[in-house]
Amino acid sequence: MKVAISCDYILERSHYAEVIENICEIFPEATLFCFAHKKGSVLGHIEHRQIRSTYLSNFVKNPEEFYTHSNKLPSLAKNLFISCDYDLIINISKGFSQGFAKCEKTKLVSFVYDLDLDQKITKTLLQKMFSPFVHSWIKKTFQKAEVILASRQDLVDLIKTFPLLKKVEHMPPPFRVSDYALFPKDMFKHHFLAIEAKGLSVEKAQNLIKWMEEWEMPFQFIGGDEHLGELKSHCKENTFFGNRCSGEHAPVIAASKAFISFNDEDFPSLSLGAMATGRPVILSVRLKKWVSGVGIHFVDQFNKDSLHKAILELTSEDQLDSKKVRAHVMDYHDIKFKAGLKRILDPLIKVLSLKSNDPNSKECC
Repeated sequence: MKVAISCDYILERSHYAEVIENICEIFPEATLFCFAHKKGSVLGHIEHRQIRSTYLSNFVKNPEEFYTHSNKLPSLAKNLFISCDYDLIINISKGFSQGFAKCEKTKLVSFVYDLDLDQKITKTLLQKMFSPFVHSWIKKTFQKAEVILASRQDLVDLIKTFPLLKKVEHMPPPFRVSDYALFPKDMFKHHFLAIEAKGLSVEKAQNLIKWMEEWEMPFQFIGGDEHLGELKSHCKENTFFGNRCSGEHAPVIAASKAFISFNDEDFPSLSLGAMATGRPVILSVRLKKWVSGVGIHFVDQFNKDSLHKAILELTSEDQLDSKKVRAHVMDYHDIKFKAGLKRILDPLIKVLSLKSNDPNSKECC
């Protein structure tokens, strides 16, 4: 049985790329199909295989640029044909790649990571004109799938409003929980606040620095902080820990009193990592679509009073059970994801294997 893997793009190291990588680990020989691929942008299982893409690869360097071409994607999807040699396609979609042309006999299972569509860009006049057509095309292309898996329940509810769908099921995306160990509680002093740098403007970061100093709370920014470069020369030497691997992030987050993040545009990897180490978190209310439960406090808006109240409430919970905080992350465990995908795929693979071994099978492509 021959398997293809399809996705919207391969342009940067991100959690979306990690999901693709997880599926590549299951099917190490599968060819990848996407609209745009920036060679060398992602290491590991993804780059070590054949990748077929469209001419967009010559023009786009990041997801933001990709979405500026959204009005062209229906046509490109029609032209990038996944041949009849493939029995099964595993698709990881952000709204478009489930629409690649394929044989009628080729089965498609689509995992909907998100439905970004073209919401993150300022549309040109041409894009505004084509937007209704593109959105209609997206809804129709989901009909190609035998099974649709969605990363969040709100996506399940949305996709179920699309016409003539077969099966839609919630399946949380994979996260490498094992990278974030549950350290012994008395191993650290838990004397400072860890703050995710990504998702903060320079102005917001300046406000946080001022508030933390006023409250006499030690703090450290963690994660990608290139956009805050102008602040570094005015801060103490260890204020910015930077973007490191999970093995380096884990002990720093585990040593914190609590983890704070206003990064609501991406999958909350660092927030989940903090919870996996048993630490409480303070998050933007928009992240309720991903996490909830013990040890989590949501802030409706970025302001001094709301944040201070959340810090006092969470950091006063000395008896917080770190195992209960970690338990909320286990639904995202990459092993659980692979087991769930196997459960979905096994019946399809069994049917496909029987057909491929049947000399009398004459199913037309």
